[in-house]
Amino acid sequence: MSQPTTPAATPGWRTRAMLPWRALTPLGRSVLVLGLAVTGVSWWLHWQEFTQLGVVALGLVLVGLTWQALPGAPEVELTLRPHRVVEGGAPPTLTLRVQAGAAAMLSPRLAVQVGRHSVRLRLPFLLPFAHRTEEVRLPDLPRGVHRVGPTVYEKTDPLGLVVGQHPVGGGLELMVAPRVTDLSVFAGGLTNDLDGATSQQLSMSDLAFHALREYAPGDDLRHVHWRSSAKAGELLVRQYLETRRGHVTILVDGCAGSYARLRDFELAVSVASSIALRAVRDDFDTYLRCGARTASGRSAEAMIDVACRFEVHRDDDHLQQAADAASAVGGTGLVVQVTGARRDVVQLDAAARSFGQGPDWMVVRAETEGRATLTDSPRVRELTVQQLSDLRDLMARGLR
Repeated sequence: MSQPTTPAATPGWRTRAMLPWRALTPLGRSVLVLGLAVTGVSWWLHWQEFTQLGVVALGLVLVGLTWQALPGAPEVELTLRPHRVVEGGAPPTLTLRVQAGAAAMLSPRLAVQVGRHSVRLRLPFLLPFAHRTEEVRLPDLPRGVHRVGPTVYEKTDPLGLVVGQHPVGGGLELMVAPRVTDLSVFAGGLTNDLDGATSQQLSMSDLAFHALREYAPGDDLRHVHWRSSAKAGELLVRQYLETRRGHVTILVDGCAGSYARLRDFELAVSVASSIALRAVRDDFDTYLRCGARTASGRSAEAMIDVACRFEVHRDDDHLQQAADAASAVGGTGLVVQVTGARRDVVQLDAAARSFGQGPDWMVVRAETEGRATLTDSPRVRELTVQQLSDLRDLMARGLR
């Protein structure tokens, strides 16, 4: 396995322009300057030896420039295993499948863009159309969605005088999920509304009867309506509408002014993701939002994927987001606002009032340099979390 060099933080690929001077390596520039200098001296002093040296030096540079025009860019296919990881966990493995072009590749160098970093590796000599597979470990990356690729083929001549950078292949997305903690059963006062209005989602087991349909292989025989089946001469099974489930709304404050430091926002994302995952596992309809990024339903994967894309921003649109969520959700039983130490409680109260007087209200403040506290009042439960491990105990106490 080839080992990557130390990742270099770069704002992106700066593809080297194919102008002769900019395409030259430091060695190539030295040879070019030497060739021009000795050619000038030989012309001035009429020294035949310097003329020969100048011709050789300039000829080598010309050969290097001509080498760049030769065909033979490789084909590179990238594979990530896995393509979803947790921040701080084991880094994924990147597999590069390389097929050489029509020309032989002399110890080619490849560089793969990974977010703001680059991973570089050197391959051995490859014959025309030869195949090669390499695996490299990617560097540790922060939470977010990172672009892996494209691959840049650094084409150089045998003497290393001229180098050209040629992007090849496509790119992949690497999802780095926030750290989460496993919370206790998320039941504190929230129950499934079995007597509420029904949804339009069909179910094979619930309270609201919908219709009879023909038996299909795999159906539970307990749902067969035997009397109707006897009359119809074929097996018929009951079908139901799902009754309304308890609903949890989680709003992450994405305004930079709400947090004393950037890592407080990252802690807030981890807190919100942990709560959302617990709600989903307890079969609550869940609405998770930060800025324009939203996820709703009972899919843990959807909650984690949207949390990867949460970003802090300058605009203070928390009240508007709460109003939008209140109009989109309807019938929520608990509103959880995850914010920082600088968000005023009056603004949080105004956001909670967008949902009316019915839902319970909880505020979780992420403050990495504070201390873990719990404040409980008839109107709101407020938690201050210093580190993610505090959340489990505070949630258990706050939801009693």
